[in-house]
Amino acid sequence: MPEKQDIKLSDLVRISRHYQRSIKIDIDLGRPDALDGYICHGTSKSVLESMSRQLLESNQRAFTWTGPFGGGKSSLAVAFASALGTEKGLRAKARDVLQLQTLPAFDRAIAYKKGWLTVPIVGKRTSVIAELSKGLRKAQGLNHDGRKVTATSLIEEICEAADSHKHDGVLIVIDEMGKFLEATALGIGDDVYFFQELAEAAARTSCKVVIIGILHQSFSQYASRLGINTRDDWAKVQGRFSDIPLVAASDEVVELIGRAIEAKEPASWMMPTSIAIANSIKARRPAVGDTFAKSLNACWPLHPAMAALLGPISKRQFGQNERSTFGFLASVEPFGFRSYLENSYFSETPWYRPSDYWDYLRANLEPVILASSDGHRWAQAVEAVERTEAKSSEPLLVTLIKNIAVIDLFKNGSGLAAETAVLKELVSPPFRNHVEEALEQLTRLRVVLHKKHIGAWSIFEGSDFDIDNAIAQARSTMTGVDFELLESLTNLYPVVAKKHYQVTGTMRWMNMALCRLDEVENIVAKFKPKGGEFGLFLLALPGRGVSNSIALRKCHEFSRMEPWPIAIGLPPNHVRIEDLGAELLALQTVQSRHELNGDPVARREVQARLSSVRANLEEQLREAVSQAKWVAGDLEITKGARLSRLASEFADEVFDQMPKL
Repeated sequence: MPEKQDIKLSDLVRISRHYQRSIKIDIDLGRPDALDGYICHGTSKSVLESMSRQLLESNQRAFTWTGPFGGGKSSLAVAFASALGTEKGLRAKARDVLQLQTLPAFDRAIAYKKGWLTVPIVGKRTSVIAELSKGLRKAQGLNHDGRKVTATSLIEEICEAADSHKHDGVLIVIDEMGKFLEATALGIGDDVYFFQELAEAAARTSCKVVIIGILHQSFSQYASRLGINTRDDWAKVQGRFSDIPLVAASDEVVELIGRAIEAKEPASWMMPTSIAIANSIKARRPAVGDTFAKSLNACWPLHPAMAALLGPISKRQFGQNERSTFGFLASVEPFGFRSYLENSYFSETPWYRPSDYWDYLRANLEPVILASSDGHRWAQAVEAVERTEAKSSEPLLVTLIKNIAVIDLFKNGSGLAAETAVLKELVSPPFRNHVEEALEQLTRLRVVLHKKHIGAWSIFEGSDFDIDNAIAQARSTMTGVDFELLESLTNLYPVVAKKHYQVTGTMRWMNMALCRLDEVENIVAKFKPKGGEFGLFLLALPGRGVSNSIALRKCHEFSRMEPWPIAIGLPPNHVRIEDLGAELLALQTVQSRHELNGDPVARREVQARLSSVRANLEEQLREAVSQAKWVAGDLEITKGARLSRLASEFADEVFDQMPKL
């Protein structure tokens, strides 16, 4: 038998299987094991109570549940739908896990005799009407048979199903609803007005149609890049849905983490530290329960401070970028929790601390964080840590600065602050008497400062550069988007005529360019091949206020096939491309400002924002190329056509005398 000291933590600790898999409502609905291990905490109960009250007291029938990725929204939706289902055993299990006996308003609000017809769909960047129609037919046991439906006919079908005597009503659950909204914002989905029509139809059915949309961010944020008038239209649609936040409180998240981590060895030695961290948090958040220290203690081998921070971290914008609390616990990324378990052995006090989490963020998420609203503070923290590492080889100093950086970044929402007493609990007992001396050294290095009004340590703010204000100033001086400069900053690759090459053995291609619609006539008139290309794919941005019909007419007027083919494309996401293009050019201006020369924090932040905006713009341009409506003379090419094939067809027409090999 190996000594306990030699046992890997991965042999003593595992993550409960229930928390390692994400719920997919279209697959997991109807499966009893999908409810195993589900905990209906206080926030979930309040969501059900709010819905029940609104169903009873108003004609509100359309709701959105909004909360961070991995916050349990899909699990709650599966349990909710199961509690209304037709299968008795599953219904009883769901009612038990939801503790509906403590919510008498639920049964009064939602009539139950035969069971509800549940239509679960998962969002995609496509037509919500088509997906909802498929889901409805599947729930009814009917074949979809590829038939076409309109918004009006689909809503009529839903209402007919609700009024039939087969079910008590129709429950529509749209998971990942944001994907449908993204498709609408990009111009490749249905009109957002469909959601308004659906909500209004549900309100007229006397509680026989209930709609739940599940979102990771607010409805309006999906329209943030659209024009002011369009955003106003989206706001009107959003008003038809009652938005209920589903954001678990920090102590609830800690309790769930404790249930997710299954350890063979009790961490009794950890209790004094758990009590110290709990007391520190209670001083700022008196509402924290008396059992909070016990909940923190159950999270071993997470340090209690790290357990308290994970919930607030998951609510951050970058945290929602594919990183939930339980996704982090189960991930195998470098410096993550699983990696720590695999590479650590049982010792007197083994635990995963905020300083370990700093290494994880730095290795895996730094570009995303720098591009988020936390980018400025992160850049300051990185500068402080790097300066400490450069000026001192003392491990205690480096550990302390990393712990302070993580706590300072995520203190909002957790109630935890980098007090001296807390920092002492983050180091091994032999080093605790040296913490105050180490903090003095960090102060002399000008990387931390003590904020007396909160009684805690914070990262020294070495930069007051406001990147958003600088971008706004740069944009205000721009007369418009310089498309030639924009093209040079992005990658629009030529389109190779592959089939033509395979048949003739001659490599030919058409260039890809970007311009305003009102510049098309001049560009077409002047076009002559000069670098080996034989034609041009021209992405034309109509600008705000130009209707599609007028833009399409201009494309037909100026595109041509002779002597050199010029195809003009109208991208559905042109507004977003122009906004990102203007931001990119503004950032180029900001980057050249002289005050950045002596400000490494600001330089890091601007460079990260540049990289993020450029990557976003390139993604939008790829979307534009694939989804644009291309026009060449009298020819209109449908969305999604392969441009390489088109280039080959054009090449065959221009070089029709080429011998075939």
